[in-house]
Amino acid sequence: MPWNLRVAYTPAAAAVPQSIDQIQASFYCAIKNHLPVSVKAGGHSFGSYGLGGEDGRLAIDLEQMHAVTLHGNHTATIEPGARLGHVSVELYNQGRRAIPHGACPGVGLAGHALLVTWCKSHADGSMVYCSATENTDLFWALRGAGPSFGIVVEFEFDTFAPPDHVTPFTIDLPWSEEKAIDTLKAVQDFAMTAPKELNIFLFVSATSQIIQGLYFGDEHGLNQTLQPLLAEIKAEVSDMNEVGWLEGLDYFADGEALDQTYPYNSHASFYTTSLTIPALNDEQIKSLMSTMFANSHEDSAPHSWDIFFEMHGGNHSTVAQIDPSATAYVHRDKMLLLQLSDTGGSNGEFFDEGFAVLKRFMDSVTNTMAEGEWGMYANFLDTQLDGKTAQKRYYGHNLPRLSSIKAQLDAEDVFWNPQGISSSLSEIPIETL
Repeated sequence: MPWNLRVAYTPAAAAVPQSIDQIQASFYCAIKNHLPVSVKAGGHSFGSYGLGGEDGRLAIDLEQMHAVTLHGNHTATIEPGARLGHVSVELYNQGRRAIPHGACPGVGLAGHALLVTWCKSHADGSMVYCSATENTDLFWALRGAGPSFGIVVEFEFDTFAPPDHVTPFTIDLPWSEEKAIDTLKAVQDFAMTAPKELNIFLFVSATSQIIQGLYFGDEHGLNQTLQPLLAEIKAEVSDMNEVGWLEGLDYFADGEALDQTYPYNSHASFYTTSLTIPALNDEQIKSLMSTMFANSHEDSAPHSWDIFFEMHGGNHSTVAQIDPSATAYVHRDKMLLLQLSDTGGSNGEFFDEGFAVLKRFMDSVTNTMAEGEWGMYANFLDTQLDGKTAQKRYYGHNLPRLSSIKAQLDAEDVFWNPQGISSSLSEIPIETL
């Protein structure tokens, strides 16, 4: 059963390997029988691509492969079915180490950390190692577009020593159009120069807005850091609590258990899309908020949407310190990452009007931006996009190189999904993307 019940598919068969040899055997079986392959690790694809994105595929489910091993040199070897919360608990308990990752403990590991090497299954079923010095084109492509290039069967990560204390916080805010405009402008400006120790985002729904985040340090340091923002928006911190590393992760787990492995049984029905954009000017902020509040004031309109404004860039952002061409992930120069979602009705049903609502929100911003100035995030995949548009929005100027590597390594599209990299796009001029 998929995580997102709105997009359910039926595989022709499913394999649940418990070793690398069993992954290979499953894959060889698919090749021998001319069966297309999909791979499910965490299973949190917004489009159910772990089940293939269409009926009739062999689904290779890796969730029983979740071992985490910390080595004496502070690297960690991790199996591909491990979930973020489990990885966090294991690394901390084995040696008080950590890796960078997202907030949801049940989400799969892939794509969340600084990688040293990957071991993956090739399109012909063979195994290859890739790193910054070995099979470098493949290593480059996997960091941002992995599902189109193989099955990663083992990860090796650099780890870091987490701080002894972290301080999660929440700032509750009044809900009005004027306040929403002022808040987004202030948070965006503040994030431009915020220290690297601070993670911060703005969450807005049809009825409320809050600022949340995590500070790598104690309450005193957080208070000092937030003072310029609090003075600008005339607000106070509603909740803060200096805690240990794992307790800080638990704060954002939304009630889920932190350490999760197998079996995992969580489902929802929703539509999500995204924007990666530069800092918004005053008119763009006003346009977005005006569109949002027009929906909020319309009684007959769906109000089951929400938006995360993640402060993705800034002068001290680790993401932004890496050149957009250094990996397949191209949006490192963007200030904001927006995740826009609609969860439908209270009984789990989804209304088609939700698609149109979120598109109006997006258009209110992008209509005044030049082509190529904005993009979308592949991990918040938009099921309403056709494959060509999705590739352009997700990968931008990196798409020609990705398509060229695809043509070299998987011209037969063994690793396919509806929005995956296509080798046929390799000749598209960069200036059209």
